Amino acid sequence: MGKNKLKQEKKKKATSRKGTVSRFIHNMLDGSILTKEGMATSLPFFFFLAGLAFFLISNTYYAEKKAREVETLRKEIVELRTRHTLTKSELMFLSNQSEIARRLQNKGFVESTVPPRQISSKVSNGNFLKKLLR
Repeated sequence: MGKNKLKQEKKKKATSRKGTVSRFIHNMLDGSILTKEGMATSLPFFFFLAGLAFFLISNTYYAEKKAREVETLRKEIVELRTRHTLTKSELMFLSNQSEIARRLQNKGFVESTVPPRQISSKVSNGNFLKKLLR
């Protein structure tokens, strides 16, 4: 019986793949990949990838900055809404009749105890223009 050549080829491919990746990384790190002939044609593609990476990184920083600004504005809105509610409730309290009377009492004003009266004219069937011209 002969040796199984198919199994031996699979073993060679598996080991060579691992060596290829490590060789590629080694060539990238020492810079010898840039001296190969095929690299000159793929150089614009690498510049495109570098530009794309730069754009994505800057876009991420911009989005994070905007998210921080939105959160700051959201906190400010909550604070202003609270201040508005407190000011509105204080205004309603200060505009009560009893509160106004209490504050004016210190300055010498006294609340009237006599109810208001309605003033009516004795001649109510007259012409309005005649009353104005008199």
